[in-house]
Amino acid sequence: MAMSAAKRAKQSALPKSAVIIIKNQLPEPCGEVEVTPHGGRIIFENKDKKDHRLRFHSAKGGSGSSIDLLLPALGRTTVLIKKDDEFMYTVMNLDGEEVMTGHGGGPIKN
Repeated sequence: MAMSAAKRAKQSALPKSAVIIIKNQLPEPCGEVEVTPHGGRIIFENKDKKDHRLRFHSAKGGSGSSIDLLLPALGRTTVLIKKDDEFMYTVMNLDGEEVMTGHGGGPIKN
């Protein structure tokens, strides 16, 4: 099926990567982050001097499945985005305790 001109323009305008900075246990930006579905990457950069756990889950709800990734102290973690991916995330301590105030971050999508 042919792609509309508007959809092509939107996809070509999306960045190849985006950075979410975690500082004082809070993400910036904390809202929607969108990258191209063609090899798009979300880079989480930790400015804190302690490790964090990033918990990702579907933005559509449903099964309740999630995946956790380590965000090392003063380090980075990269998440690849494929076509039609959309996730929410939570910043947590390594023991699983939520450290972020509010409702969480995201969505991350293409």
